[in-house]
Amino acid sequence: MNVLEVAVYAMVIGNPTQPIKCVESGLGTVNCTNGLAAKAIERDGIKFSNGVAIIKSPGLTLSNGIVAHLDSAGWLEFSNGISVHRDSQYRFRLNNGYTCLLVERTMAECQDGR
Repeated sequence: MNVLEVAVYAMVIGNPTQPIKCVESGLGTVNCTNGLAAKAIERDGIKFSNGVAIIKSPGLTLSNGIVAHLDSAGWLEFSNGISVHRDSQYRFRLNNGYTCLLVERTMAECQDGR
């Protein structure tokens, strides 16, 4: 689990129309300004404070029923209408106009890129 992937998933399962910042705490959690906190769980997963668990191995499973698939253009499409594309190791673009960036090793931000 890293702070950038937590920020991206926090956008997918939270309110994807508000900018957020996520910061690692010294307690093994990542806290986001949209009210979600996350911690690592088994099978390379992430558990959010709202109860949603994301299991990345094998495949990608969200415990709230959202499903995802990779389209032919390389976008990861979620069944709630959000799509995510990895532009680089430190930058993800969302189909809602937001971009999530690693600002520093322990902090990521998702801002409206329009």
